[in-house]
Amino acid sequence: MVESENPGTKNVSELMKDVDSGGFVIPYFQRGFEWEPSMASELFQSILQDYYTGLLLFWDLDETKAEQEQWDPVWGASIETTPQQAVLDGQQRLSSLYYAIYNPEKKFPSRKSYYVFYLDLVKALNEEYDEAIPYKYFRHHRDWSDLKDRDQWIEEGRVPLCILSATDPENPDNSYINSREFNQWSKRFLAERSEDLPEDVIEFKVRDMFQRILNYNFVHYPLSSERDIRDICNIFAKVNASGMKLSTFDLMNAFLYPYGVELRKGLWEQEVPEELKSMDSNMNVNILKIISLQKQNYCSSKYLYNLIPGEETVREEPDGTRYEDILIESGQAFEELWKTAVDYAEEARSITMNTGGRDFGAIREEYIPYGTMLPVIAAVLWEYDGSVDDPQFRTMLKRWYWAAVFSKDYGGSSDTVMGSDFRDWKEWISQGKTMEQLAKVDAEFIEELDLKSVDKGSGRYNGVICLLALNGPRDFYRGNILGTGDFTDHRINDHHIFPKKVEGIDQEKRQSFDLYRDSIVNRTLILDETNNKIKKKKPSVYVEEMKETHESEEKVESLLKEHFISESAYEYLINDDFDNFVVEREKEIKRHVIDNIGIEEET
Repeated sequence: MVESENPGTKNVSELMKDVDSGGFVIPYFQRGFEWEPSMASELFQSILQDYYTGLLLFWDLDETKAEQEQWDPVWGASIETTPQQAVLDGQQRLSSLYYAIYNPEKKFPSRKSYYVFYLDLVKALNEEYDEAIPYKYFRHHRDWSDLKDRDQWIEEGRVPLCILSATDPENPDNSYINSREFNQWSKRFLAERSEDLPEDVIEFKVRDMFQRILNYNFVHYPLSSERDIRDICNIFAKVNASGMKLSTFDLMNAFLYPYGVELRKGLWEQEVPEELKSMDSNMNVNILKIISLQKQNYCSSKYLYNLIPGEETVREEPDGTRYEDILIESGQAFEELWKTAVDYAEEARSITMNTGGRDFGAIREEYIPYGTMLPVIAAVLWEYDGSVDDPQFRTMLKRWYWAAVFSKDYGGSSDTVMGSDFRDWKEWISQGKTMEQLAKVDAEFIEELDLKSVDKGSGRYNGVICLLALNGPRDFYRGNILGTGDFTDHRINDHHIFPKKVEGIDQEKRQSFDLYRDSIVNRTLILDETNNKIKKKKPSVYVEEMKETHESEEKVESLLKEHFISESAYEYLINDDFDNFVVEREKEIKRHVIDNIGIEEET
């Protein structure tokens, strides 16, 4: 291979042959193919109009590097020979082109279906390029023989783009778009769709529309094989100036790779339990934040880069003295910290998801108030390094957790809050100082909350659902406890107490119904089958059914108290008085919030 660092050009046809042969590979420090189908479609639209679509950056590989490093193929292709170049910038474009043109038997990334991309010839020949590349998805793969329905092409005006990789049935060395068969089809297409096309279109222009894609030139820049892996990883990270931005995790993946750390392929994909991954879409970064909190008390993105082995950072003593420090000495040290962080993250997940005496009641992931609280919990468990069953620690964790949930401090950009709370925790652990969260969230703060107006799925809404689960409520009809264990059975949901389409309630008792019917003050945890049984019944009707089931009004009142329905709220419930019911239930919910924060203990 001739090594150079001079830019050149390659057309789509040449690039796709290199991809198909396994000549191009994706380094392990790269992210995967992440584009949406619509983004692939937009790329082809740009190509049809000969717009600039960005530089391709490659790293030339000598035989030693090709064999020593670890590679992934371009999405849908395979590595069957010694790779020639690693793709540093351009993976999303090359993968999109290859998927559409070569139609591999592989589902589209992050999809459960196979996608087929088309060229809408009617749109393209009329220069309506913005709608010229439609796509369809199929449950099962459709190969060229399934898609080669030339009558359908004419009827729909659309031809699958995998025609660009098809060969002439009479001469396999020739492409299908240059075959006699395609030329004959083009004449039929023009004749049968003439009313939809410009007057000057001839067969050549039909073929040229496809050829235009294959002939489109990308500027590519090859980096010499003499560059070492550390240099290449730094270049890769800094190239992120346009297009789909790299996440913090993507960048850390690249920066750590030269130190022997396979962050994505190894530590994330193989070392993290699936239950933990599914808890939060940002869990990969959250684990980095746990390490950062533990090592330097802060966790915003700029601090995460201090976790790169050998990276020098400036630290500050409590008296203001500044000094240089290296937080992590080696790749091995980072891996050990990662594994410890994962262990504490899993412990924090268990505490958040369960409903025991020390737990926080999120019986499903969607009921977690704020995923950003997990790194703080995990880092605190790590820092405390004692038994979470210690009564004093357990009480403080409970108080801080519910204060943080109802303060809404974790509802926005929370890196600063996470760092501040963790530093407060360290001072409580070492000196017993009162935390800012607890000082801020007092009884007056809770009493002034407008819980009737919180949005479904918000932190406060989910917080109340979790408190309900912790209170061990029984189902209205079945009577079984609903919130036991790390609950994943989707038969339980947060349903309406006054049904959403309730029938027969006097208008004077439901003046606020449209405003608050979906509010948390009108929601509780019951089985789906119970909700289906209630349907549109007004409470006075289904409560009578509950009395028959449980053979006692006293038992029904006791059961409903578990759902934060006080005696006064119960009276309004059985009288179908929505307006007064929601006022009383809000009071009862706030009482439980205050009890869990432990405010009364300080007054």
